[in-house]
Amino acid sequence: MTKVPKQILLVEDDPEVRKLIVQFLTRDGNEVVEASGLDQARQVLSERSDIDLAILDFWLGTETAVGLMDDLRSALQGVPIVIISGGHPMADLETTQAIADFSGAVAFLQKPFRKMDLLNAVAAALK
Repeated sequence: MTKVPKQILLVEDDPEVRKLIVQFLTRDGNEVVEASGLDQARQVLSERSDIDLAILDFWLGTETAVGLMDDLRSALQGVPIVIISGGHPMADLETTQAIADFSGAVAFLQKPFRKMDLLNAVAAALK
């Protein structure tokens, strides 16, 4: 039985981190739609309704992904959201995680994370 590829929206503003995450996810049999920021992510939401999971960097420049999380829930009801973050001068990681949890994220991964941590979070979110 072959695995049906899941459509994953990845919103990450660091191109190197984005490239690495895409490699992890595609090698695990997923298809990844990439966005480097909020505007690109919202464009994807306006064009696609087949997203199974969203992985969002919490801090995108000086903005957070909280508004995008609301947009995702409106556009794709029930889509699970995994938040990743390496921190930001405006808030410590504990605060960032608390906001992500309160905003409905199903998982939070602190950068740098291991490949298996990401894949485990994705598998759990998609169940």
